[in-house]
Amino acid sequence: MLLELKDITVAYGGIVALKNVSISFSEKSIVCIIGANGAGKSTLLNCIMNIVPVLKGEVLYNGQNILSYKTHELVKLGITLVPEGRMLFSHLTVKDNLYLGAYAFFRDIGRKEVRKRAEEVYELFPILKDRQKQIAGTLSGGQQQMLAIGRALMSKPRLLMLDEPSMGLAPILVKEIFTVLKYLNEQSMSILLIEQNARSALRMSHYAFVLESGRMVKEGLASTLLNDERIKKAYLGC
Repeated sequence: MLLELKDITVAYGGIVALKNVSISFSEKSIVCIIGANGAGKSTLLNCIMNIVPVLKGEVLYNGQNILSYKTHELVKLGITLVPEGRMLFSHLTVKDNLYLGAYAFFRDIGRKEVRKRAEEVYELFPILKDRQKQIAGTLSGGQQQMLAIGRALMSKPRLLMLDEPSMGLAPILVKEIFTVLKYLNEQSMSILLIEQNARSALRMSHYAFVLESGRMVKEGLASTLLNDERIKKAYLGC
């Protein structure tokens, strides 16, 4: 297994955000986690990146417990998060934001490789090349999301995690971003996706988990959950 969470419990003060949550998935797969607002989905990604502390349980990456690793060390291991809200450096240019995505690798790979990685991002999102000198905060919402994903790709992750990538975007832009994610997966990248648009998430994923009030209540093939009557009623508006 590429990633395994075993009996993870996370609490903020006296409030339990995740309770004995376990998930696992293999390499080169797309996995989504669906659930209502406040279910603990973002907390799950943040505990993988060691942004929030884990009270109990294990997070295994390639069989190795990574709970003691700092966030930048996890990036160097091959795990990257595109956070909810994009969290760009809004006062910096598109190019600067991209280059910062490779910051942890600068000494190892050099500027030539950084430029090469940026060009690969521009091939995926050509609009970013056209606007590489533009201040990130002046981009449209869709362009900012492309930049956030591009910045994450600058670290050459094996596991790309995304928190609500379609939030606030027009359907045509959501389709474009999901097309890029499918392409990245076809190039052997593993993707862990949290997405309020449950229908789109299930359609593009291989496997899915359902999180409710901090507990994992259901899992299965995404195609199966897409046709599950309870899931359809609760999350798909059917």
